[in-house]
Amino acid sequence: MSAWLSIVLAGAAVAPATPVEPNSWFNSKDNPKTAMRVAERGHVVYTIDVAADGTPIRCTPEEKTDLDQDVCALVMKRARFLPAKDDQGRPVAGAYEAVASFLMPGKQRSRPDRSKLAVAVDSLPAGVTGPAFTRVAFLVDGAGRVSQCTPLAAERRRFQQTVPALGPVACENLVRDYHPAAVTDASGAAVASVQSATVRFEVR
Repeated sequence: MSAWLSIVLAGAAVAPATPVEPNSWFNSKDNPKTAMRVAERGHVVYTIDVAADGTPIRCTPEEKTDLDQDVCALVMKRARFLPAKDDQGRPVAGAYEAVASFLMPGKQRSRPDRSKLAVAVDSLPAGVTGPAFTRVAFLVDGAGRVSQCTPLAAERRRFQQTVPALGPVACENLVRDYHPAAVTDASGAAVASVQSATVRFEVR
C-alpha cells in the first residue's frame, strides 16, 4: 500500500446513512399499480439525500418519468435512516442510492450496474473472476472533494461478486478519479456528507 493511500485511510471511520427497514418503504401490496409498472420496466433507481439527523430531505430518481417520480414520492413517505457519521464520529448529511424492483413471472430483468467507477487491473485475488466489485464509503465536502475513504463490509448479492480485499485499491482510485455531487440541505446549500459507491474491477 502506498504511503499516500495510508494517509487517505488513516483514521478513516466514516459511516454512510443506514436505512431503517428499507424493504417496507415500497411494496407491491401497498401500491400494486405502481409496482406492476416497475416490474414491467425492471427497476427504478433513486437517491435520497439525508439530513444529519437521519431525516430524508429529497428523493432524486435516475430517470425523470412519471413512474420514477411516483416511486420517489411513495418512498419518501416511509424512508427513515440512522445518520451518517464523519471520521470524528459526528453526524453529517448523507446520500443513499437504492433500486426499487419487482419480479414479474415469465420476465427476467438484469440488475442495473450501479458501480460509480470502473478500474482495470492486471489480476484479481486468487479464486476471483471478473468483474469483481467492492463498496466503499467516503467523505464529500461542500465543493465535491472526496476524502476519508473507508472500505465497507461485503454485501450478499447473488448477482455480483463482492470482494472486500479490493477496498484499498478501490479507495485509491475513487479519491483520485471520482467526482460526486455535493449533498445539499433543505435550503439548497451544499454541505459535507458521507456517500458510498460500488467500484467495479475488470482484468485488462
